[in-house]
Amino acid sequence: MNSKNIKISDIGIDEFLPYLLAHASNLISKQIDEIAAAEGLSRNECKVLITLSNKEDVTLNELANLMIIKQPTLSRIVDAMVKAGWLLRDVVKEDRRSVNIRLTSAGRDQAVPLLSHAHKMDYFIARNIGSIESKHLKKLLRSLISQEKNIF
Repeated sequence: MNSKNIKISDIGIDEFLPYLLAHASNLISKQIDEIAAAEGLSRNECKVLITLSNKEDVTLNELANLMIIKQPTLSRIVDAMVKAGWLLRDVVKEDRRSVNIRLTSAGRDQAVPLLSHAHKMDYFIARNIGSIESKHLKKLLRSLISQEKNIF
């Protein structure tokens, strides 16, 4: 079919990849919000804990990029988590303007149930769409994310 002959009424919204990605993201985000609430945390606090669980000494800028969040917003979250005793903030020796963020042992303890929930969600998705499809989807999404600047 020629694109000039396509009527807007012929295409359902579920034919648009951006819609499907946003819809799937929204469904997962709702689950994450429920898990976060059950643990007494915000979604962003969960993301900080999970992101830092396998990383040491991540700068605030790196963490903001990994979390897809603005640095001023992340700074407020990190401040609260430092006060709660879950994070440590250290000045980078090579660049005194940069700050490294890492989990404390209390932060690692806080991350354990979140990681368990994340693994369960991953397993549930893989079980529903199939292990091979799950791996393929991850590969496709990583490829899409890595080409962020070339998409539009």
